[in-house]
Amino acid sequence: MPKIDDKNAKRSSLRYREPLARSAYDLQSRLYNILMQNLIEIYYTRGNERERSYVVNNTVFVVAQYFAWTEIIRREIQYIDLGEDAQTRQMTRLQDDIYSLWQTDSFGPLFRVFAGEQRAIGERMTREGARGCECMGYATFLDEIDENPSALINNLCDDVRSFSSRLDEARPRLAAVQNAMIDLLAFLDPNFVRFPKERRTKAHA
Repeated sequence: MPKIDDKNAKRSSLRYREPLARSAYDLQSRLYNILMQNLIEIYYTRGNERERSYVVNNTVFVVAQYFAWTEIIRREIQYIDLGEDAQTRQMTRLQDDIYSLWQTDSFGPLFRVFAGEQRAIGERMTREGARGCECMGYATFLDEIDENPSALINNLCDDVRSFSSRLDEARPRLAAVQNAMIDLLAFLDPNFVRFPKERRTKAHA
């Protein structure tokens, strides 16, 4: 398989570093709010119809957004010589660990997403933009789930709804993924330039 040269590899890495970091930050923030800030009780269980819909749809969106950028980067990395790019190897290891946390049976079936499903969701969320592949925005996502329903997205929505009565069951996986997102951010933004330290606290189950 052809490799791109070191200069293009670095350019490709920088191109996707920011959106991957943003998606990891958005996801860890939502999971932290679910685990530590009682978001489900306040805005879903006791919320009005608009609040309940937002909690479900936006939570699923930030999960799917992360899968999208992971899938986009996976496609790019296949053209980079991992043997000569230590940072790319490290990022690949971090992402592989996160893949495993989503699909492992050790946390039970709730909010479990198998590797192939993660990729399928990422592919569905990906669009061709002016600068190459990118993730669809939230408005487009809302239109998409109305006009072209996906069983995988619907399953995630059902799982989020079930948090109102089964959050304790979901906590171990949610906490493990949230903590892994913090570790990924430590790699992508080690000096807290884009995402402040005080908003990158690890949650506990």
